[in-house]
This record gives sequence, C-alpha cells and structure tokens, in this order.
Amino acid sequence: MEILRVPPYNTDVTITVALPSTEYEYTVLDMADSSITSGEATSNLSSKITISLPAFYDNTYVISINDDEYIVDVVRPYVDPNTKGETATDVEEYRKNEELARAIIDSVIEDGFYYKKKAYSITGLGADILPVWGDIKKLLKLYENNVLIFDADNPDDYLIHYEVANGGLGIQEKTTEVINRNESAPTLLPAAGSDMLDLNFVYRGFPRSFDYLVVGEFGYKKIPSDIVRATELLVEDIACGRLDYYKRYISDYNTDQFKIKFDAGVFDGTGNILVDKILSKYRRPIKTLGVL
Repeated sequence: MEILRVPPYNTDVTITVALPSTEYEYTVLDMADSSITSGEATSNLSSKITISLPAFYDNTYVISINDDEYIVDVVRPYVDPNTKGETATDVEEYRKNEELARAIIDSVIEDGFYYKKKAYSITGLGADILPVWGDIKKLLKLYENNVLIFDADNPDDYLIHYEVANGGLGIQEKTTEVINRNESAPTLLPAAGSDMLDLNFVYRGFPRSFDYLVVGEFGYKKIPSDIVRATELLVEDIACGRLDYYKRYISDYNTDQFKIKFDAGVFDGTGNILVDKILSKYRRPIKTLGVL
C-alpha cells in the first residue's frame, strides 16, 4: 500500500478489520530505525479503522493488528498528481504514470530523491570527525557502543552536543570555539613510562574501534526543479506511448537480414535522452564505500 506524502500531508491509512465498533490494539514498526509505537483504534460500522502515520519522512511502516501485518509506504512523489488534473480520473491517471516514471528514475539514481530517516552503523577511526556515508542533513540520535550519547530532541540532557560537519561529511562535536581539526587520526607510538611527563595523548572525537550508530535525516528536503521537469517529461512519454527503447538506442541496422545492433545505453538509461542528461549529474561514481 502506498500513500503519497503531498500537501496537506494527510497520511492516514484505513484498514479493514474483522468486527465493527470494536476497539483494536495495534503496533507500528518504523523500518528506518526499528522503533515501535503502539496505540488503540475503534472500528467504525464498516469494520474499518484509521491510523495516522508520520508525514515528515519518506518511509516504510509495518502495522500489526492481532496476527495480521500491513506494509505501508509513505512516499513523496516527484510531481504532485493533484496539480496535474482537473478531475479525479485525470489525477488518478497521472498518479499511475508518475509512479512508473519515478520508478524509472530510481532505477538510474539508486537512492532516489527522497527525504528519509536512516540509521548507519559506523566504526570510530580515532579522528574528531565521524564520517557518514550518505547525504546527511540532520543528526537525530547518536549511540556509542550501544549507549545513547546524544538525542536532538533532548539536547539539555547531555554535556557534549554533536552536529553535522560542514558539507555533510560526517558528525562532529558542537563547539563555539575556533578549532583546528585533525585531517586524520593521530599516530600513537608505543613509549616507555616516564616520571617526568604523561605520555598519554588525549584527543577530542571518536575513539578508534568504538562502535557508533548514527540516526539522522538524509536526502532532499525539496525535489530539485530539474528532477521535477525530468519526471514530467517521462510522464508525457508514458502517457503518449513514446518510450520505445528499441527506436532510441539503435546504433547499427542492416536491411538484408534485419541485423540490429543496440547501443549499451538501452540497458542504462530511461528511454529519454534529455532525462538521461539531467540525471547524469546526480550519479555517484562510487555507490558503496570500501577498500579494495
């Protein structure tokens, strides 16, 4: 089940249950951070209950009622169908075509253009910045070795505050002072004990080999204008039946035996060369950070 996250941001989901006028207990599993909330709802005379889901993020929720589970996707479309039709039929047709166009774009840009809450497990490197793989916009919670050390909803409960580093490179301690941050973790050489000075080096940041869990907001708060236009172009192609891949990527054609050679782009693009050009600047050369 998919609910579009569009103004006025009504993300209520209606579920049919067994009995009318009956109180039901339910739980909602947030697939982003595995948090669980519970509540109660009373079914109406048509044996339906309504559950409100958060509308701030694009996310997947699993609703459990008795022994039944319902998977609900709350998604912000790249183009609001309500702005593209005068009748309910027009809006519904555009919604279906937009969903297909969005799926085509997401097949090229893996992470899409959503705004999500995500949780990343990261190992400390001994530096004063904890690198985060992803386009992080805001830090919500930070765990160190399974202990919550910062919660953005209750910052006054913590002596040390954390924030997103400049440019979204990672997480750093928040300070009002001028700091010359380390480019990398300091090199610690073994040394014999001394009665003249303390040779232990104390650094500010995230100790090497410590385990961290970063819960934050990632992605695009607003759909880029060129992506909106690209989606509109694809919707037009779908509605008019112009997405003929075999006509757009032929690089060689022989009329004798009908020998046709397709360009490699037939398996890599959207079917619209203008849309492919728009999406090219959003492609990441490296999809997963690692060491060869």
